[in-house]
Amino acid sequence: MSVIRRRTALLGGAAMVFGLSGCSSEPPIDEDEVRDAVAGVGGVTSVDVRMREGGGVSGWKLEGRVGLPADEAEAHAVYEECLRALSTVPVKAGANFKIRLFGETSGKVIPPSVVGVPDTWSGLRDHFS
Repeated sequence: MSVIRRRTALLGGAAMVFGLSGCSSEPPIDEDEVRDAVAGVGGVTSVDVRMREGGGVSGWKLEGRVGLPADEAEAHAVYEECLRALSTVPVKAGANFKIRLFGETSGKVIPPSVVGVPDTWSGLRDHFS
């Protein structure tokens, strides 16, 4: 009888853990808030962002493209401001995720590293704080 109770307790505990982990399957940041923050930067021509499961330690990554002005120097300045605006969007406590949000100008793609900005949420926040 004792062995059956122990197994039931172990299986019940495991089911509870799996059930609770399902609650954390929501993205750590709201896509609409990201879109609004980035679109509010002067010079941005388009914003396409989404949170995807499967990136980094948290299991999430922010990815997408930001349309920028044709002039490359202006594009870099606007893109950096987009990343600064992104760093102000609230996230779930303790969240850290990969940022794969690229700028796009005249067919060229600009990653965060080109403007000296880290490609993780915690790095981004630290960079602009």
